[in-house]
Amino acid sequence: MIHIINNIRKVECIEAYHLQHSDIIADRGVFLNVYQQFEKISTIGLSSVEISDKIENNQRVFTTKLTMTRCEKLLPGSKKYCFKVTTVTGSEFLIGSADKPYPVIENSESFPSAPGGKSGAIVTVTYTSTIPMLAILD
Repeated sequence: MIHIINNIRKVECIEAYHLQHSDIIADRGVFLNVYQQFEKISTIGLSSVEISDKIENNQRVFTTKLTMTRCEKLLPGSKKYCFKVTTVTGSEFLIGSADKPYPVIENSESFPSAPGGKSGAIVTVTYTSTIPMLAILD
């Protein structure tokens, strides 16, 4: 029996235009080709990623949803970001690419009614594209 541990322990971001020299290998992953300096995003606890797909206009469309809890909102302004997530086993994945569509960032705040409830900013990154979350092959 194979045990897969895909809990997300680290989330990083980079502006999408920095990934223009990356090569996407269908059904395999992505080669970044040049060293990229990703910026670490501080999170509280583990983050999560959900991937779903459906057929639209005879083409498979993937929706990747990254959810993380932070002390503050993630406000990108006019910048377009892509995200690198690292699992507890060290596997790295890329959400987004240098080309449109870009991941969309949404923020919400939680003020729980119970003393033991989790409070903070919940950041949800949604990426809908014909490209799924890709394993980083470098």
